Amino acid sequence: MALTLVCLIPALGAASFRMAPDDCETLPLEDNALGNALSEFRQAMPEEFWSSEVRLASLIQQLSTLEDDGLDPADYYLPVLADILRFHGTWGAVLPCDADLASYAYLSALADLRFGRQNDSEEESIWYSPLLGERRRAPELVALATSGQANLSVAFNQARPHTDRYTNLRHAYLVARERLPEHWPRVAGGDTLEEGQQSPRVAMLKARLSAEGYLAAAQAEPADPNLFDHHVTAAIRDFQRRHYLDVDGRVGAQTLEQLNVQPAERLEQIRTNLERLRRLAADMEDTLLLVDIAAAKLEFYRKGELAWSGRAQVGQPLRQTPKLKSLITHITVNPSWTIPTSIFVRDQLPRIRRNPHYLEQRNIHIYNYQGEELSASEVNWNNPSGILLRQAPGPNNALGEVVIRFSNPFAVYLHDTPSAGLFNTTNRFYSSGCVRVEDALTLAHALFEASSPQAWREVELLRARGESQNVHLPRSVPVLLAYWTAEAEPDGTLLYRPDPYQGDQPLFAGATQD
Repeated sequence: MALTLVCLIPALGAASFRMAPDDCETLPLEDNALGNALSEFRQAMPEEFWSSEVRLASLIQQLSTLEDDGLDPADYYLPVLADILRFHGTWGAVLPCDADLASYAYLSALADLRFGRQNDSEEESIWYSPLLGERRRAPELVALATSGQANLSVAFNQARPHTDRYTNLRHAYLVARERLPEHWPRVAGGDTLEEGQQSPRVAMLKARLSAEGYLAAAQAEPADPNLFDHHVTAAIRDFQRRHYLDVDGRVGAQTLEQLNVQPAERLEQIRTNLERLRRLAADMEDTLLLVDIAAAKLEFYRKGELAWSGRAQVGQPLRQTPKLKSLITHITVNPSWTIPTSIFVRDQLPRIRRNPHYLEQRNIHIYNYQGEELSASEVNWNNPSGILLRQAPGPNNALGEVVIRFSNPFAVYLHDTPSAGLFNTTNRFYSSGCVRVEDALTLAHALFEASSPQAWREVELLRARGESQNVHLPRSVPVLLAYWTAEAEPDGTLLYRPDPYQGDQPLFAGATQD
């Protein structure tokens, strides 16, 4: 169905300008969820819906609040609508073309708050399992829009994500816009700075820390401004905690890089993550296993309450953990590991060539494609072909004691790991895409507790016997692997993560393009 939106065409969203009634032209609108919603909204609402100056003024006021969500009100034709309101009294009623424009702006704003901005590039798109069913956006959007018939603010507030994560970050963004200066002092590059050193760069460092409140004025101006004292160490450690850096109180390359990020860049980062959280809001179910990729951690919610949390190791920047939503259906107890071809070629083969005993030491067996086991001497390791490697269950197995499985086209899963020492590092981007889970058995137990505690007894028996077997959850559990790089604590403290997958800038550009 081809839809047209009859509207005013004075460089929409740009300068405030009013054309004569007979200057209205048609603007084509693609047949998508927004177009379908507009058509349904026209039928549901009376023709004179926007004839009320109070309602039109309310729309303008609500569109203005989008700035607090990191959105640009001009993208929703705010200057043009203000122009329409100004001439409303002169012409006695809103013209049909202007009413259509108001409806389009209203629905567009609600859609972007509810679902996030959609664009052709679909930066950071999330893969959804077909098992989750299809979400019908048009009816949901129309229901939202009609809920504001008496008071438009009701619809706007309902459209915004009702999660603490979004509410906290939105409020922190509002405060940051009011308080952040145009610039923070920069710290010159050089060798690592640490306590006890004297350098003119330390004076720059103190100025930078003072500018953001990490260092009190009295502490920043001791007898020797170039001395790196214990006050500076404490301030740096606080800064590092809030930026997901190694907390060592020293100013190395990574800490220096984050110190020199300017306020405008931080505001852009917050806007980008408000957009991410809008896109994720509908996926945040009351019962959910959430994998926070950028922070390399997991949270399991049961009926809206945090039931378990733990650290993770996620994909390297060149082998990223995919963003997806699926359903956890079963676990594998005492798993074997069939080594993927990519990992065999990039990681295992060089080790095998260096160490003739590598396979034996790790209990890895060789098979041909007919399933027949081969000895290492039967393989030409300079040009291996027609083989696969499988690591037997056991204490050294790369998947540990349990694998948590869910459907996806990336062949990724959550699993235990013998590489426990890596959980003590800050930026845990080590895997080839799968998610390694600290204390994975406790997580698996929590998943079974959410559906059937009795089924966990079978898991414990299999573990004790060392048997490798799949055990299905009586009730599947949603799992969301998501990525964001900024959030705020309830008190408004902003926390910034690293952006190892370099997703911030492309998403910001995609979310702000017309």
